[in-house]
Amino acid sequence: MLIERIRADRLAAMKARDELRKNLLGTLVAAATKDAKVPDDAAVTRTIRSFLKSLEETIALLESKGQDAGPQRAERAILEAYLPRALTQAELAASVQEIVAGLPERSPKAIGQVMAALKARHGDALDARAASALVKAALG
Repeated sequence: MLIERIRADRLAAMKARDELRKNLLGTLVAAATKDAKVPDDAAVTRTIRSFLKSLEETIALLESKGQDAGPQRAERAILEAYLPRALTQAELAASVQEIVAGLPERSPKAIGQVMAALKARHGDALDARAASALVKAALG
């Protein structure tokens, strides 16, 4: 399970005296286990994605002020290592075209259907923002 891997990596970071990794993974474990003592991988992945969204906002804010965002970039790299491999743009485009080709009617009203099919097919590997743009282009 993903939470066990994160706990093991936190322990390794403690032994290596890697404060950034230790603190980040400790906070991640606390947030992921807030609702359930042993959360499933999907819950942990959602927690990681929320951490990443917050980090992206922080990095953008720091860069707009001309400040160093190095530690936040390091945290982002650590967290991204725990996410499942995302679909490439080509794989995503091929999947969208395949689903759209199977639709009885091509109209913008079918966006929800196509997005649901993509989510069912690819799960956590799906980048919903990129998929939405491709689906709108294919149906529009």
